[in-house]
Amino acid sequence: EGWHGCSKKLAAAPAQERTVVCMEELVDKYVAFLKGSQGRSANTLMSYRRDLDQAAAFLQAQGVGEWSAVDQYQLLALIAEQKRRGRSPATINRQLSALRQFYRYLVRHQQLRFNPMELVDNQQLTEKLPPEILTEPEIKQLLAAPDQAHALGKRDRALLAVLATTGMRVSELVDLLVTDLHLDIKMIRLGSGGRRERLVPISDQAVQELKHYLSAVRPLLVAEGEQAVFVNAHGHQLTRQGVWKNLRTLVRQAGIEKAVTPRTLRYSFAVHLLRSGADGRLIQEMLGYSELRAIKPYLKMTVQELSADYRQH
Repeated sequence: EGWHGCSKKLAAAPAQERTVVCMEELVDKYVAFLKGSQGRSANTLMSYRRDLDQAAAFLQAQGVGEWSAVDQYQLLALIAEQKRRGRSPATINRQLSALRQFYRYLVRHQQLRFNPMELVDNQQLTEKLPPEILTEPEIKQLLAAPDQAHALGKRDRALLAVLATTGMRVSELVDLLVTDLHLDIKMIRLGSGGRRERLVPISDQAVQELKHYLSAVRPLLVAEGEQAVFVNAHGHQLTRQGVWKNLRTLVRQAGIEKAVTPRTLRYSFAVHLLRSGADGRLIQEMLGYSELRAIKPYLKMTVQELSADYRQH
């Protein structure tokens, strides 16, 4: 259709409505492109759409009705508005990244001639302290926290064992399907069907917890036809929000006085590998570059220094 190819059926619509739909239509096409040719996960697609929809809403409120009409000054106004709302530099940069990739798509596939994102820089990030990690005793405390007298408690123990001993993302955890588990060879497949599909090893403890959960617990909870490994009390796929909520409760019950998130377990697993002398390239492959930067202070330490720092935490 080209850049001017908003649906002809919109030609008779009021001007304001027509421009709004045209912006949304191009976002729809971009998300479909990412889904079909790039193999992005559902959570990534949702994040891109949310950031682009928020940008479109702001631009429309400023009287801009087409992506081709946006200039760098309007994008700078968007950044200023995000700052006014208290958004962190990292959050703003995430939206800028979504816009930057979207405009590259418009140039390559929708005949857009001017890319205003080429004139917009990312926000300066403040130096962060190394992320807080859990010691091995604290991880054991956390694994012991779920109530084993109840089915959901047994589910939570299996869930925590997987998170703590694989370093996987919480989004990967909730997307796990029963067919992704290869417990006979102690492996789990992540990112099924996507461009980042990979096999990760799983510990003996996590294998045992999963086998018990799958044989004795999940059948009591799961709804008919549900393929997700971890399900909620209604038998359907557990959400990321559900994992976060349950984790906060379990951390409190374990008596751990740290701000623990699923990412804390991810970083703790990585630091444990470093303590064992694992190669930094392995950590990068596991975490990805952006998250590797977060544990960069640990990468600079010797094994002896790392062990001492870990014990202090």
